[in-house]
Formats: sequence, structure tokens, C-alpha cells
Amino acid sequence: MDILRVRAVRAGTRPGTLASGAAQSPQPNGAPRRRSAMYGAPSDKLRKAFEGLTVAALLSLLVLGAPRVAGAEQAADPVAEGIWIPLKEATALGGARDLRLEGFLYRPSSRGPFPVLIFNHGSTGALKISPTSTAFFRYPEIARFFVERGWAVLVPMRRGRGASGGDYLERYDCDRAILLAGVDRAVADMDAVIAYVSAQSWADTSRLLLGGMSRGGLLSVVYPSRRPTTAKGVINFAGGWTVERCDISLRFNMETFAEAGRGSTLPMLWLYAENDRNYRPGAIRSYHRAFTQAGGTAELQLFAPIGYDGHILLPGAVDVWRTAVSGFLARIGLGGP
Repeated sequence: MDILRVRAVRAGTRPGTLASGAAQSPQPNGAPRRRSAMYGAPSDKLRKAFEGLTVAALLSLLVLGAPRVAGAEQAADPVAEGIWIPLKEATALGGARDLRLEGFLYRPSSRGPFPVLIFNHGSTGALKISPTSTAFFRYPEIARFFVERGWAVLVPMRRGRGASGGDYLERYDCDRAILLAGVDRAVADMDAVIAYVSAQSWADTSRLLLGGMSRGGLLSVVYPSRRPTTAKGVINFAGGWTVERCDISLRFNMETFAEAGRGSTLPMLWLYAENDRNYRPGAIRSYHRAFTQAGGTAELQLFAPIGYDGHILLPGAVDVWRTAVSGFLARIGLGGP
């Protein structure tokens, strides 16, 4: 069923960045974490002003000192609890080894149980960010939006990301087999996350929502088409596994979304911006069309440009997507503000 609502939503055009969460990442051996930072596309003026600084220093300044997206909520970010998610990984010789996935859990101060959003992170930007960094992948604005409405939010780190065990194998080659292997591995990581959440007393899995940003958005769309789930819906923020310039020849995103549409029954909300640097509006519409024509149900919201890059700034632009998300939650029976 094709539900297409493309709206022009006025958003701030002032560049901004997302603040990192307040919690410290849990460490297997108690070793201190090196802070790493998010990447962005600073203006020419900013580049000249900081010419001569190392890339690492510039990125740190962007994360810690730059303003937020215009229109984003300004309340204090919620504090994340560091948690560990057990995962059993098959080895090449047919055995298995025990690993742990790092996760960041946000929840209200009351006892629960709470409805739960599992929010899957994006990529490292072709290693522009270290795989061990979590500063850009805690999504405090999204967490605050849901926690204030009585939700728990879990942001798990896939294998090789943050302090999670295992190798980092989400490669960026324009090769279908490599990209598909990355998606398959991410689905297996989600199996461990779902099993963990299902065992928690604070989680009401009858009110479960899947979501994610960029690669995490595509993962959230794909997962319920491959696995049975109690989830009631999916929110996809700027989802895709490879950038458009690679996808023009491979059609990997489009065909992956089409496959998900054939196997999915959950209602979905897809959120993108017109100035997404990874996906132009035509590509975004083609992904949505492939999904819905294959049988999936998704409402597409294509927002007006957000700052310097509507891809990386979308999660923090709460005032842009607040109404769409609130309405979607109400329609699928998970309440609104």
C-alpha cells in the first residue's frame, strides 16, 4: 500500500551539530575511552579560521563547540546508561565465540515497564569517523523526544563499533556481495538486541518500535521483513546502505528496499530532507516507490533543506519531524504527546 505525503517543512538553514550524550561508554577492562568526534562539512570561513589544526582537533571543536540545528529542542540531553548485550558469533571453523555489544540506554526515572524504541546507528562515513567513536551515534535529541513521552530508547552498537566486540566489517566497496554481507551481519546483531530487550523487566515488548539513521534506517526497514517481531512500526531516518553515486549502477538500496517491501507488514514512517548529501530527492522517491510497489506500507516525509546537510542533521532537527513522528505514533496505537 503506497502512502506518499511529501511536505515542504521549513527548517533552519544555519549549520549545526549534534551534542554527544552524557554517559561514559562501558569498558571491558576499565580502560579510559579516547573521545572522538563527528564529522561534518564546515564552511570555508571555518576552514580558514582553523587552518593548520589537525583534523582530529577540528572535528573535536565541531562536536563540542558548534551550535545545534536551528529549531532543535534545547533542553538538557538525557543521561545514557551503558549496557552490554550478549552475542554469540559463529567462527570460520564451525564453532562459536561469545561477544558483547555496547549499548546506550535512555529511560524515564519511573519504574516502567516502558514502550521501547530500538534506534540503530549510521555508518562511519567511509571511516571519516573512527569505528570506536560513539560521540556522533548516541542521538540524544531523539532519545529526549521519546523519554519525555515515557519511552525507553536503546541505541546498540553493532560489531566492531564503539566498544562492541568483533570485527568492523561494514565496508564501503561498490560491490553487491560486500554490501549484502554487511546488511546480513547487521540483521544478526539485531537478533541479539531483540533477545536482550525481550528479557528486560523495564521493557514492554508489546509496545516496541524500530528505528534508525542512515544504514540504521535501512536495517530497521529490512529487519521485520526477515524476522518475526512484536514491533508495531518503523521510523526510518534518511535510510540507505550505500551512497547514491554507488547505487546508480548497483541499485542496491532500491532492490533491498523492494525485497523488504515484499516481506514486511509493519506500518512505517520514512523521514528525509531535500538536501541530503547521500541521496537526492529523486533517489529517495525511487526507494520509497520500490518499497511500496512491492507491498510495503510507508509514509514518506521529504522535508525542506536542513542546514548544510539534511542527512547528518536530520536526527537533531526535532522541530522538523516532531509533528510527523507524533502523528505516526498515534496512528499505530503507541500514543502521542
